[in-house]
Amino acid sequence: MDNYIQFPRYSIYLIPNKLFVDQVENLLFKNNVKFDNLQISKQGLHYTVKAPFYLSHLYKEEELINSFQEYFLSNQNKSYKEVFNVLGLKKTKNVFALEMNSNEKFNFLCNDIMRYFDLYRKTLNKQEVQKDLKRFSHLTSLEMEYYLIWGYPYLFEFSNHHISVSDITNEIIFDNSIKSLNYSNFSLMKQDSLNGKFKSICKSD
Repeated sequence: MDNYIQFPRYSIYLIPNKLFVDQVENLLFKNNVKFDNLQISKQGLHYTVKAPFYLSHLYKEEELINSFQEYFLSNQNKSYKEVFNVLGLKKTKNVFALEMNSNEKFNFLCNDIMRYFDLYRKTLNKQEVQKDLKRFSHLTSLEMEYYLIWGYPYLFEFSNHHISVSDITNEIIFDNSIKSLNYSNFSLMKQDSLNGKFKSICKSD
């Protein structure tokens, strides 16, 4: 195992409310897909705001949690509580994903969170970066620049508001039964092992 992979690792998700989760499970059921059998179910239904990262040796988990709590106590941007329209089902990379509408205020909040918590991300050295880049393929020069700065390439203009629901090996026919999405909260997630599920350790509400 590459020595830079040292669990736990962390991420920040937006978590849909139960109604949306039930609607997605019903859609998958109608397409003869069981969500529990999907690889993606390790991470659950969510919108990734901060891609998974390893904690810097300069910080402890308690400091990350405290910072997470303080951020949402002080931030007045509540755009994530809006109702988002489902625009349709699209293939995004190797998964089927429900695409949502967005707006400047929501995008600003998500990008601000991504930047704010980058302070806690472990910075990889040159050799570790070469190993880590194997996760991606054919990055453009700008995607590579984002990776080197933020540890993840698909940000800003390379990202859209979507929630993955199935891998592409399970064909999904969308019937427009899911019209909208409400989020319950932001959640600080933790993964303890390579194949372990991400679990919430702190929520915004």
